[in-house]
Amino acid sequence: MSEQKPANDGANEFDLAHRLTRLAQVPMLIGLSVGMVLFLITFFVDIYDAVATYEFLDRKKTILLILNLLDMVFIANLVVMVANNTYNTFRLKSSAYGEGFIKESERAYRRMKHRIVSTIVIIASIHVLSELLEFSHVDPLQVAALLGFHVVLLATYVVTNVFRTND
Repeated sequence: MSEQKPANDGANEFDLAHRLTRLAQVPMLIGLSVGMVLFLITFFVDIYDAVATYEFLDRKKTILLILNLLDMVFIANLVVMVANNTYNTFRLKSSAYGEGFIKESERAYRRMKHRIVSTIVIIASIHVLSELLEFSHVDPLQVAALLGFHVVLLATYVVTNVFRTND
């Protein structure tokens, strides 16, 4: 009798590659967690500095501080969204759940992408606003470049998310 080669060798190789790819995400998740801890420390140091130096008594500096804190919160939320999505991808075993699960996962991925792009637009808006408030310290060409970048980002958001929502 001749030995038969298993018919699902390609599937086994794909499964191994899939598992190794998912395992490669673990150090990235750990790195994102460390980054979040550092960001949390920075958040509270900024608040402490504002209180310790009485900067919060100056209206413009308070507005800039709040914009900076909002920026940090949105960036932290972005990191959390990406980390959660990465973790869920790490755990995902679509073959065990069938076609319906895969379609639902694709819809969830599109919603997540929409949230991530929305958050990036908000972060860019906050950054542009804070630069405009500090206009005396910034080169007008730099402000024009920031505004141009923001317009391109908004146009990209509109084209990719507003005109193409199926959810």
